Amino acid sequence: MTDVFTVENMTYMLGGMKLTLEIAVCATVISIVLGTVLALAKTYCKGIFSPLSIVASIYVELFRCTPQLLWILMFRFFVKGGGFHLGVVSLSIVSAPYICEIVRGGLNNISKGQFEAGYSQGFRLRQILLFIVLPQAFRAIIPSLISQVASIIKSTSLLASINIFEYLFTCNTVMLNASSISGIFIVYFMEALGYFIVCYLLIVLVNLVSRKLKFA
Repeated sequence: MTDVFTVENMTYMLGGMKLTLEIAVCATVISIVLGTVLALAKTYCKGIFSPLSIVASIYVELFRCTPQLLWILMFRFFVKGGGFHLGVVSLSIVSAPYICEIVRGGLNNISKGQFEAGYSQGFRLRQILLFIVLPQAFRAIIPSLISQVASIIKSTSLLASINIFEYLFTCNTVMLNASSISGIFIVYFMEALGYFIVCYLLIVLVNLVSRKLKFA
């Protein structure tokens, strides 16, 4: 066990957690933006804009019905710029379809009366979507959205398969140097504990925000 709990190993694993969080934050922001665009295209781009809806639907269903690891393994041949950029791009692209469906669920709950009210005030469609529809939709989907954010954090572990030095990769590297079975299981426990702490704190934070919004 002493070969696991060393300053060098702890620093190494914390560095992996730092990269994991950095990738997760960037991927979350990008996937929310991309997922929202896809949701708007699928929900409102009808008629003359139907090709946008078709392209968005194909993209969403393609990535939702295939393993994320498959795409991550493929992206390493096309994305340049090192592990961080590869991790962010990969997770953003594979996570956006799930964000899309969550946002689309919120959009479908917005009544047509909101559009009529916006038009009556002289707003254009873009302004109605940006200032009236999307804020209401996001307020309704916060719990589901945060659950997906937690999934993105956990999905960073898939990046270990392409040798990105995130948390799982650094923990597994330390585990390879463990000289006993107990040391190996301690590292496994630390891996699970690290992801649990981050995701649990996120869920607690969201619950607090949701309560404030409910009484706002």
